Amino acid sequence: MAVSSTEIRRRLRSGLLQAAGLLLVGSLLGGGINAIRPAGLPWSGSWNPEAVSARHLQGLPEISLEEAWRLYQEGRSLFLDARDRASFELGHLPGALNIVPEEAAEFAEEIRSLSESGLVPIAYCDGAACPLSSQLARKLQAMGLQSVRILVNGWGRWRQAGFPVEKGE
Repeated sequence: MAVSSTEIRRRLRSGLLQAAGLLLVGSLLGGGINAIRPAGLPWSGSWNPEAVSARHLQGLPEISLEEAWRLYQEGRSLFLDARDRASFELGHLPGALNIVPEEAAEFAEEIRSLSESGLVPIAYCDGAACPLSSQLARKLQAMGLQSVRILVNGWGRWRQAGFPVEKGE
């Protein structure tokens, strides 16, 4: 049974409309998820880790690895690991508190007290483009804790330097 050219055009048009609809729905879903997720991809500009890190740090004080190491050696560091619990348990900076950004309010008074006793709060996560430490620092600053510093790519750089780490809780 032969299919007429009119039927072929109708099927082709229907298929193209379905493909366009799927593309539109997929784009809207992808864009919406990217907009609400904490580590969404930038819509424009550079995507290299340093540029993404600079966007996350806007207005936040950064601390160098050397300064964080010095504070640790002096017993004056208060490391705040902003990563998820499983990552924290696999390894973290010595004495770190595991505080994901969503839990900042629960720990604000404890951090304030420790900070007032001379410890320097240092938030970190893993990867130059990781936004978790800056999200945590912004939330703590909004609660009046202005002394929080960011150690960019703290977990990765700390391990790479061969500094001590801890595992478990």
